[in-house]
Amino acid sequence: MDLTALLKFAVENNASDIHLQAGAVPVVRVAGQIRSLDLPALQNNEARQIIADLLPPAHASDMNAALVRGVDFSYSADGLSRFRCNAYSHLGKPGLVMRVIPSSPPAMEALNLPEILEDIALEQRGLILVTGTTGSGKSTTLAAMLDLINQTYRTKIITIEDPVEYLYENKKSLISQLEVGQDTPSFEQGLRQALRQDPDVILVGELRDVETLRIALRAADTGHQVFSTVHSSDAAQTVERIIAMFPPNERQLLLSQLAKSVEAIISQRLVTTHEGKRLPAVEILRGTPVMEKFVLENKLNELSDYIAAGEVGMQSFDQHLLEMYQAQKISGTQALRWSTNAEAMSLAMRGIRRVGGGATS
Repeated sequence: MDLTALLKFAVENNASDIHLQAGAVPVVRVAGQIRSLDLPALQNNEARQIIADLLPPAHASDMNAALVRGVDFSYSADGLSRFRCNAYSHLGKPGLVMRVIPSSPPAMEALNLPEILEDIALEQRGLILVTGTTGSGKSTTLAAMLDLINQTYRTKIITIEDPVEYLYENKKSLISQLEVGQDTPSFEQGLRQALRQDPDVILVGELRDVETLRIALRAADTGHQVFSTVHSSDAAQTVERIIAMFPPNERQLLLSQLAKSVEAIISQRLVTTHEGKRLPAVEILRGTPVMEKFVLENKLNELSDYIAAGEVGMQSFDQHLLEMYQAQKISGTQALRWSTNAEAMSLAMRGIRRVGGGATS
C-alpha cells in the first residue's frame, strides 16, 4: 500500500482520521462517518512496516512493547499535513490511527465559534478549560485561541503536549513547544520546567493527574494564563471531575484555588449540518463570583441553570443547538441527538418553553 497516496487522498477529501489495522481494509472518517476504502485488507507485515517507518526512534527499538502499551506520536508529511498518531495492538495484531492536523492553526472565525471565545482568549489571566469527548475539536479550538494571542500580544507562550499537534509560527509572541517523551518526561515535569522559563501563557495538553492539576492551579493563581483540556461532557461535569481528583487533605485549598482561578470552561460537541459539514455546539461557563460561590458551596447542580441565564456571554448546549436549528443550520434530529435535555429541546423547537414544571407557548 502506498501510504503517501493514502494520506494525500485523506487530506484532499477532508477526512479527520485514517485507520490502518492488520486484517482490515484501510478506513477513513469523513464528516464523522467511518468509510471503508476500495483497497485490499492490510496484511500483518504491511501494517507493522508502516508503523515501523513512522515510529520515533525511542519507540522503534522495541515496537512490540510500544504496541502493547499503546503509543502516541506525531508525524509530518512534507507538503501535505501533520498527523497525530496512535499505534496499538489488537488481538496481537498491529493497528494505527492517524488524526489529520492542518499545517497551521485555524482562525477563530473559520471555526464558527461564538465570538465571546475571542474575548476569553485575550483575558490574559486565569484557567481556561476546553472540554468534550475524543474528536470533539478541543485541540483545534485551543490552537485557534493560542494563535489569536500570538497575533495580538507580545508574550511568551509555552505548550506541553503529548504529542505536539499544531505548529505555531512566532508572530508577536515567542512560542516554545514541549513534546512529552521528547522534550520532557511528563506533563507534570513539563509544567515545572515551563514555570522556570518566564511564561505568560501555558498550554497543558491534558489535566491527567492531581500533581499536574496542582501546579496548573498554582500557575493560574499566580497570574499566568493557563489553558488545558478535560475529557468530560459539559461544564458542570468538568468541575465535578476536577474536584474528584483532589486529595482529602488538600481539598479545601485546591477547591479555593479552582473557584478563584477559573476564567472559563468551554465544552464542545460536533454536530452535522444539512450540507454534511461539522460545526461545534458550545457550552460556556464563565468564572464569576456566582460561579465561585456555587463551587465553594458544592452547589454544582445549580451551574446548569446559571449558565442558561446567559450572563456575560454564557450559554448552554441546548441554547446553542436551538439557535443553530432556528437558523436552519442543523436538522431537528441533530438538535435532539446532541441536546442535554431532549424533552425540553423538543418543546423549545415547537416554540414552547417550560415554566415551573408546566409548559407555555
